[in-house]
Amino acid sequence: MIAHDRKIAGWLLAIIGFLIVFSSLYPFSFSLTGAEALARVGALPRAGTTRSDVAANVLLYLPLGSCLAWLLAPRLGSALAVAAATLIGAALSFAVETAQLYETRRVASLADFACNTAGSFAGACLALAIARTRRNLHSSRFASLLHHPVAAALLFSWLGFRLAPFAPGLDPAEWAASLAPLFDRSGLSMTAVAAHTFVWLALSVVAGRLAPGRARALAGGAMAVVIAGRVLFTGLALEREEIAGMAAALLLAGPLAHLPRARIASLVAATLLVVIAWGGLWPFDFQIAPDRFALVPFGESLTQYRAANLNEMFLRCFTNGALVWFLVQAGRSVLAATCIGAGAVFAIELLQTWLPGQTAEITDPLLAVCAGGLIAVFEREGSTG
Repeated sequence: MIAHDRKIAGWLLAIIGFLIVFSSLYPFSFSLTGAEALARVGALPRAGTTRSDVAANVLLYLPLGSCLAWLLAPRLGSALAVAAATLIGAALSFAVETAQLYETRRVASLADFACNTAGSFAGACLALAIARTRRNLHSSRFASLLHHPVAAALLFSWLGFRLAPFAPGLDPAEWAASLAPLFDRSGLSMTAVAAHTFVWLALSVVAGRLAPGRARALAGGAMAVVIAGRVLFTGLALEREEIAGMAAALLLAGPLAHLPRARIASLVAATLLVVIAWGGLWPFDFQIAPDRFALVPFGESLTQYRAANLNEMFLRCFTNGALVWFLVQAGRSVLAATCIGAGAVFAIELLQTWLPGQTAEITDPLLAVCAGGLIAVFEREGSTG
């Protein structure tokens, strides 16, 4: 790893650590009263957990383990780097869970600690797998996938958005109910069909980076995962508009592939920016007096149950990350793409202060900046090639 990448990875580690502590302890309503206050130190309760909460806790610490292993591997070697990253993640999690014992709005759990530790371990292994694949790029079956981990993250973010909170159902009656919307005789929402078509066309471009020459096969596999998951996971159902969008995207992906990649990326980035602006500013009912701009990332989400907001988190990561990634693919430098993407999103958030019912906050601009940092670390080499 060159010094430039290590410096960026160090900054990312600091940001990720801050976000973990911040999101786990917000709104910082601590109470140290009571005779049993000291007795609570380190005594994590064995509270139950849910499958969706397991996914949320693992995903929260996954990037922490990745950055730690990426930084430590050149000095300690692969095995020790994984062990150190896991232990550091476990120590941070234990400290945070202990602090949650005194936070009145949070629930500490030994299960959360175990999931966080597992996330740190998985992230460390993933980072070293990426590094090892780069060293043996031509001999690995996963070369294309791991050579573009940010592109892979975009694909998985959309899958996560469509399938969260990942709670498998074992009742065949629920599976049948998930298929029922396909037999609805009401008309299709063409706006929803167009939105799904656009997203899957964008993912086809992402798939082209991950699997050159097999983009439609990879995109088709991702579609199959979404269809199966929305049948098998509890609380989800198939949507006719999504199925129609998938079919349209597969038909259009072939002709689209003949256009220059930079031009396609520019079109996708421009369209995505319009979609983000439209979704953020609709119904354009601006008021005279502006509301406040929240400087607390995920302020509203953090005051609620985290797993319940996992779906929104995946969508935000996808949209803001995709905007910056496609700008880079269109030929902009990582710095320029990050400034354009984060600046545009920040402007939209500022305009939301004049819209009643909207919550303007710093979250989306920060996600765009983080996406640019990840691209600079993991995909800077040949990102526009």
